[in-house]
Amino acid sequence: MDRREEIYQKALDLFTERGYDNTPLSLIAKALGLSKGGLFHYFESKEHLLYLLHEYAVARDMNPIINEAESIQDPEDRTRFFLKRYTELLARKPYVRVLIHEVGRLDPHHQKAITKVWRRAFDLVRNAIGEMEAAGKAKPLDITFAAFALIGMCSWLFYWFDYSRPDSAANVSETFAEIFFKGIGMR
Repeated sequence: MDRREEIYQKALDLFTERGYDNTPLSLIAKALGLSKGGLFHYFESKEHLLYLLHEYAVARDMNPIINEAESIQDPEDRTRFFLKRYTELLARKPYVRVLIHEVGRLDPHHQKAITKVWRRAFDLVRNAIGEMEAAGKAKPLDITFAAFALIGMCSWLFYWFDYSRPDSAANVSETFAEIFFKGIGMR
């Protein structure tokens, strides 16, 4: 693990444990054995660190899910794959909650870059639902609301999921898939 990745992981851990507002840069520096000034070799401000954490997490965790889902031809399989992998990500990586909650703290340029990835995921789901509807495999409904429902159902998980039981991540993802697909008339 390189130093930058070590900083990101420690910041994510502390933000998850203490919250963004309750984690001063001095605490991150101390936990890493650095001076606060030493941290500024890697980023310009706390907001810039938050943006870099988003970029890091998106590149490591979210983009691979989206990329693989986009390669799946069948829209139902594509949607199911995304739903299950996204749910499992949220159930196994509690830091995602902090990133989702704090995206509004990013300056507009940084926020736009991050929401572009979220938009890509949303479009993937929305378009797949539209393809299923066009093929007669889903009830006619507002595909935008259906996509928001799927992503929202998954994204709400971190409010109630017991992170001390990561083994249940696969179970909750399968349950969500069954709820979603049976709810729109699949199978």
